[in-house]
Amino acid sequence: MKNKTRQVLATAIVTSLLSILIGGFAVWGSYRAELSIIDDHIALVASDVNSNPTDAITSALLSLDQNSFDFTLAFKTQDGSVTVLKESRNAILGSNTHLKTKEIRIQEGEVLIIAASLSEIDKSLNKNLFRLLIFIIFANALASYISISISRAGALALERSQREKMQEFLGDAAHELRTPLTVVKGYTELLEGKALDGDHQELAFSRLKSEIKRMESLIGDLLVLAELGEENVINIDEFPLSELLLENLNDFQSLSPNRKVTANIEDGVLFIGSEKYMRRFIQNALTNIRIHTQVDTPVLVSLVGGKRIHLIIEDGGEGLPKESYSEKVQGLKRFDRSRSRDTGGSGLGMSIMSAVIEWHKGDLTFRQSQLGGLAIEVRLTSNV
Repeated sequence: MKNKTRQVLATAIVTSLLSILIGGFAVWGSYRAELSIIDDHIALVASDVNSNPTDAITSALLSLDQNSFDFTLAFKTQDGSVTVLKESRNAILGSNTHLKTKEIRIQEGEVLIIAASLSEIDKSLNKNLFRLLIFIIFANALASYISISISRAGALALERSQREKMQEFLGDAAHELRTPLTVVKGYTELLEGKALDGDHQELAFSRLKSEIKRMESLIGDLLVLAELGEENVINIDEFPLSELLLENLNDFQSLSPNRKVTANIEDGVLFIGSEKYMRRFIQNALTNIRIHTQVDTPVLVSLVGGKRIHLIIEDGGEGLPKESYSEKVQGLKRFDRSRSRDTGGSGLGMSIMSAVIEWHKGDLTFRQSQLGGLAIEVRLTSNV
């Protein structure tokens, strides 16, 4: 079932329930109020009869006449025969008409019967129920229209926001691709024109390989971000997050033997998600430290399990610009546009990290580390 259909159905159910509760209470209250009036009128006639028991029939007739009550009055003898003393066209004894009756004992075995028709009250009830049905239909239509309008406005705003982010992202990607392409084009023209000697040719080929590698890195990162933006395309399994983190830390220490790495990693932390992309997240975080900090910069990694998994990867480097720590982390955010040029990377490492955690419905925060550099803090909900 599509989201819009589910939304309309949910709106209709909620609106119907509220209308039935409120409208039904009002209709039933009105019906009970009209019945109460009939009961009061019958009680008044009975009171007049009881106040003059020696002439009960006369008292009953006078009470009906003086109060203009459209009731039927009948006299029932000991043998069960019934004589109608005053008959209402709306309250005929023995008919299928819905009646409200009361018997008043006047002598031994003799009874006065007062009958009032409830037909008008029933008609009023049916009419009010029909009005309630019409109101429910109208309220559902109006509520569904308003709900769809609000949803559409929200969807348009979200689409506009996403389009703006995508345009900014594509602009950044195009800018990053333009630089290596310009270099490749320049060196290609020089090589084609044979304007370089042997040594310079070797340097040119080396530079071409470097720029091509840089473009491959950028395109690869773009593909990762595109895949993370799609639905139902990523394999999800239960995997040991503790072991994955330790494995990548061992590789990191092999590449950076001069760093002091402190690991406070809880054993046996399991997580259900994409092991492939969580591995990419950890690798990006550690690669950023290796590339953008001094070779002897200390590193602290901690992992705490439970219902809310808490992962922190921090270093003692220079960190991000101070104003970046207060900014909201977004999937296409690029904090330092010069990094890709300085290091040969795509500049999208943090974008990928943010997208990975966002896809896992977690929270990612960039803050200043207690070591003085950058702290990457992740909170994930354990669904094991």
